[in-house]
Amino acid sequence: MKKRKLLTYLAVGILVAYTGICIYFYLIQNTIIFRPSQLDTNESYSYNFKFEERWFEPEKDVRIHAIHAFADSSRGLVIYFHGNRGSNRTNPTKIELFLNNGYDVLYPDYREYGKSTGELWNEEDLVGDMEFIFDEMESEYREEDIVLMGYSLGTGVAAQVAAANDPKMLIMWTPYYSMVDMKDAQFSFLPDFLVRYPLRTDLALQQIEEPVYIFYAEEDEVLPVERSIRLTDFLKEGDEHYVLENQRHGWIYRNFELVEKMNVILNKN
Repeated sequence: MKKRKLLTYLAVGILVAYTGICIYFYLIQNTIIFRPSQLDTNESYSYNFKFEERWFEPEKDVRIHAIHAFADSSRGLVIYFHGNRGSNRTNPTKIELFLNNGYDVLYPDYREYGKSTGELWNEEDLVGDMEFIFDEMESEYREEDIVLMGYSLGTGVAAQVAAANDPKMLIMWTPYYSMVDMKDAQFSFLPDFLVRYPLRTDLALQQIEEPVYIFYAEEDEVLPVERSIRLTDFLKEGDEHYVLENQRHGWIYRNFELVEKMNVILNKN
């Protein structure tokens, strides 16, 4: 009898502890995923190219700030979804790569990043804001002239926006399979429904009819290529993927092979 009671207490204790871990994981995801840099609204930018600051209001009390850079002669627009660190006050090299190929660039910050306001709580906040921006930019550029570009965290955002629209193409640098897969890599004992930002790129790719180009970093220490490379299973005929040798996660836009291939991709049509 005592043994049965002891086992019952032990089972209840394990269940309570597991429930506590689940709740803790659910609540701290923003701390795990996002590393924003915040800027005062009066702070200025010192880019050498022509640009203006833009504001978008997807919902009440939410203002999304973006840098809108202009090429000398524009053939379309690249919307650049950045990674989980920093803000749109960034290294100009990554923007100039597209400007030099004749594309204007819109570089928005997510909620809580840079000058943007509002709070992130789930995928709808993150992706919904960017879909709103895409819709707004369609009044200035033809949908078929808009390129969606994602780096790191932004690859999942770009893929979701591409799946819901018909852009010219989708480009991803150092992607991940999904945030659910990222959870499984470290916390496989936790249920999938706890992930507030699932960002299922694996599912999104199966819905995208436009060209897709993926660049993996062979030595990626943040998003291991052996997990993300499985995205190639969902590429269709005409899509392309590249594994950049000896490339780590950061500074990928300075990789000579990437720049060469990007110049070709951006001038295909």
